[in-house]
Amino acid sequence: MGITERKERQRDELREQVLEAAEELFIRDGYQNVSMRKIAEKIEYSPTTIYRLFRNKADIVDHLIAQGYRGVYQRYEEILSRRPESPLDTLNLIITEYVKFGLDNPNHYELWFATSEIQVIDNQLHMRHGDTSYRVYHIWLDLIDECKAVGSLPDRDALALFQLIWGSVHGMISLRIHHPRFPWLTLEEHVVQLVSLLNRGLT
Repeated sequence: MGITERKERQRDELREQVLEAAEELFIRDGYQNVSMRKIAEKIEYSPTTIYRLFRNKADIVDHLIAQGYRGVYQRYEEILSRRPESPLDTLNLIITEYVKFGLDNPNHYELWFATSEIQVIDNQLHMRHGDTSYRVYHIWLDLIDECKAVGSLPDRDALALFQLIWGSVHGMISLRIHHPRFPWLTLEEHVVQLVSLLNRGLT
């Protein structure tokens, strides 16, 4: 490996250290209470070094949010590439992967909602993080429409059905993140039972 490649790899590794440290601090102390200096102290570098990698604290958050969305959509794309014939089965798989992603990446998950405002624009859901807006949950909404079309879900407003499903799923993830010592069902059983309960209740 040449000098240039080695420096680039070291730079990438340092960027990841900064992102991981910042994410942990934002969740623990709150975004407003974290400074670039605090982030630098956590990884034992000077603030000047951090500023060479990121413009400011908002820039770090933007990178973290984008990283989280890429992670969950990669999981969705894998499911959609081999999706079953039933749209309800596909929706259930999407929900399952969403839960797993949230629990595998609790800081990412918490940061999404700590730094965002969820909006409905032209009957689509958007999460606004500062100056950046992401279209979100559209895969869920598309699958809900498909389920309605084949009679797997009731003929109700898709956004209303989404709220019922997402509210239950989000509550489960948040509770498991914040109360890890509670005697929860195994994750697999919890997801299966929740999805089954939603399917029966909505139909």
